[in-house]
Amino acid sequence: MLWPRRFLFFLLFGLLAWGVVLFALGLETRLFEEGQAALSWALFRGVGRELALLVLHEVRKNSLSFQVLRYPLPERPSFEVEVVFENAWQRDRLFRHLEALLAPLRPFGLWGKGVGDDDYCLFWGEEEWFHFRLRLRQIFRVAIVIDDIGYAVAMAEKFFSLPVKLNVAVFPHLPHGPYLARRAEESGKEVLIHFPMEAVDPRENSGERFLLRSGTPKEEVVRMLEEAFRRIPQAKGLNNHKGSRATQDERLMALCALVLREKNAYFLDSLTTPRSVAFRVMRNTGVRALRRDVFLDGETTVEYVLRQLETALAVARKQGFAVAIGHPKEVTYEALKRFLGRPHPEYEFVFLSEMLGSGG
Repeated sequence: MLWPRRFLFFLLFGLLAWGVVLFALGLETRLFEEGQAALSWALFRGVGRELALLVLHEVRKNSLSFQVLRYPLPERPSFEVEVVFENAWQRDRLFRHLEALLAPLRPFGLWGKGVGDDDYCLFWGEEEWFHFRLRLRQIFRVAIVIDDIGYAVAMAEKFFSLPVKLNVAVFPHLPHGPYLARRAEESGKEVLIHFPMEAVDPRENSGERFLLRSGTPKEEVVRMLEEAFRRIPQAKGLNNHKGSRATQDERLMALCALVLREKNAYFLDSLTTPRSVAFRVMRNTGVRALRRDVFLDGETTVEYVLRQLETALAVARKQGFAVAIGHPKEVTYEALKRFLGRPHPEYEFVFLSEMLGSGG
């Protein structure tokens, strides 16, 4: 019975050999893992400085700004960095770039992940290496409105040529109104109706044929507003010309609001009186509404208009947005041209509809 003995011998020998192989493989795996951990640690403590400089260099190139809030300390060996981005796309692009750049080191324990909505971390193994606090740049919005468009064609065209998102308020009843509304739209400006409304001082109403007065019957209010939108179909909204009495009349403003809501048009309260109820009534009726913050050209000098434009920026910085109203005057045009020729990186000049669209 020689063959069973031989079979048993080869079986035992095979099991022993397989055990040796498994032991060797396990030892090699354990040694590799220990070596990998040691190599990761060496990289972190040795060439980690150069890699950290590379990371910070890439952050500087691909963001608006950054600030190191905390350098590595013995008790917490990680960087804390605040990074400011232009927008979410720029933020996502940077971290996709960093992940691709550092991908060759991933086998050695380097990896990254987002933490919540506003943070991103790079890790060596389980140890945090970089903690990025992400911020999007705050942009302050300014809407510049030029009222009283409809008298002088040449002056209006000068404002239409300004390289900015300009809002132009056009008289619906003047002969040049419809033409200038078309020209404004062709020039990439936003059009709204500049509607004459009754002032407290009767002398201010004497020359107005097309005027919305306190006490006007509902049918006449609707007819006048419909006529205005028919003549200026480009209009996305409406603001008041004068109107210190009309805008104090809750009934009249509520009637206006009904028509504006039907047309999905916004209302800008020129705020010719601090007692105006127009903004409140419009909002309560479901009409998107804004109020004027700054009048630009109460004095007819370029220097004054420039100071008022700076005031508008200050208001925007304080409340997040500002509405500035000017008029088609030569000094206003010259001041705007000079003002817009300078960079204003923290500010965005917008259409009123954009400001309202963002909840302004």
